[in-house]
Amino acid sequence: MKEKIFSVILNFIFIMPIIIISLNLITFNSSAANSCVAPGNNEWDISESIQTHDIQYGLMDSPLDFNANEEEISPLTRGFSHELLIENDSSTAISMELAAGYKYNFCISFSPSMEEKTTISTGDVYLMTESNWEIYRSEYSSRSFDWIDSELLENIPVEWRDMATWLPFRDVHSYENIEYEEFSVGIDTSGPTWSSIIGGGNNQIIYYLVLDGWDNSRISDSPAAGNKINVEIIVEVEERMAIPIFTAYLAIGALPLSCIIIPILFHVAYKNGANDKKIESFKQVPLLEE
Repeated sequence: MKEKIFSVILNFIFIMPIIIISLNLITFNSSAANSCVAPGNNEWDISESIQTHDIQYGLMDSPLDFNANEEEISPLTRGFSHELLIENDSSTAISMELAAGYKYNFCISFSPSMEEKTTISTGDVYLMTESNWEIYRSEYSSRSFDWIDSELLENIPVEWRDMATWLPFRDVHSYENIEYEEFSVGIDTSGPTWSSIIGGGNNQIIYYLVLDGWDNSRISDSPAAGNKINVEIIVEVEERMAIPIFTAYLAIGALPLSCIIIPILFHVAYKNGANDKKIESFKQVPLLEE
């Protein structure tokens, strides 16, 4: 019986990391989105979950459209479509709270404004957290001072770059010099981990979908178009299977733990096997008389 239990534990230790890694690959959070379908009209009041912000030269974060003066917004759990106009050499962003357990498909299309006699309509799209959005706004307001060298910034490793400038979400959600882009994202957890453990505080995490129409500090970004740009945004929301966060710790820690646990289990098993052997009594062999 002990041997069977030992075999089950040993197999579980070896198989569990493979299962965890496979599940994480199936639910990989940053994948290409399917083509979005624009609804005829929004079936709900999108001002409940999104706010629009605009930055222009001499005008910082002037709210546009619906309910932008509200401090809190509800988590985004339904899809919507929206159209915006980016002024020349400016930027517009949509703030929203992305919730865990949902997959968000974004389809973004740039087109020249009907007011302009041009066909130039390329721009940049960034998804970023609130802290990076604040740095992004500061960069815009101080861009005339050339406070950062773009070429020097590119030589800084990505893991250190957030100390000097803003970064897109997960370092990957930047789409530059595009007319149309599709991407998707899933959030692993809602709210900071420490806040949920110690309690208190506001666990709301706001993300910003930034529609960039100016020449920012990134070398690969699109320069200012010289005209106004129309932007059509379609967001589809679907529920997805969310793997608990502790599975990541299991996947990372399974191998080093197995190197410690397996030798101990082998030692205990062989030690118990030796103790279970019955000690036979010695018998005297009679001496052969001559």
